[in-house]
Amino acid sequence: MITYYNKFEIETAMRVIVKDYLKNCIECEELSEDFIDLIKYNFLAKYVSFNKEEKAIEIGVEDTTATDSHYPVIEIFSFPIKKSNKWLDNSFKYENDDFAFYGRLLNRRKYNYRDAEVVVL
Repeated sequence: MITYYNKFEIETAMRVIVKDYLKNCIECEELSEDFIDLIKYNFLAKYVSFNKEEKAIEIGVEDTTATDSHYPVIEIFSFPIKKSNKWLDNSFKYENDDFAFYGRLLNRRKYNYRDAEVVVL
């Protein structure tokens, strides 16, 4: 199946979905699979977890500048969940490939399609 979206439609829908992801995260004290995929994509993260004690999302990103180790060095960033989550809003990307990824997330939520092709207009 192929779905067609324009960029404005994706941006608007993603704002709503992200609010739902955050709300569910606080209520359930865990991250949904789609929310983890979104954060990993936006931050190029190796892992994402929810810290229940601090009500924060922890993101592990590989430090590519570390040359003194044979193993990957993972730098951990912690973002508290608040009403305004600029850290997440500022992580979005605006190229056609990025919009196609966000469109696939919309398909998962809207139509429960995991592998539908997305065309961005």
